[in-house]
Amino acid sequence: MGIPTVTVGTTAFTDLLQLEAEQRGLAELDRLIVPHPLGGLRPERVRARVDDGVLDRLEAALLGQANS
Repeated sequence: MGIPTVTVGTTAFTDLLQLEAEQRGLAELDRLIVPHPLGGLRPERVRARVDDGVLDRLEAALLGQANS
């Protein structure tokens, strides 16, 4: 089965993430899309911007329970 992996990307890069996955034959790649931007923000600001369900969705994707 390999190592569980989830690609995390922001809303600004959703289309690019999909295109890259398709070009590499990984269209079903588990991914988690979060609000843009995250770069340059302090950790507390990132936590405030991400809804409560993100960690649950990340856990589910890593456990193979969802395609986020």
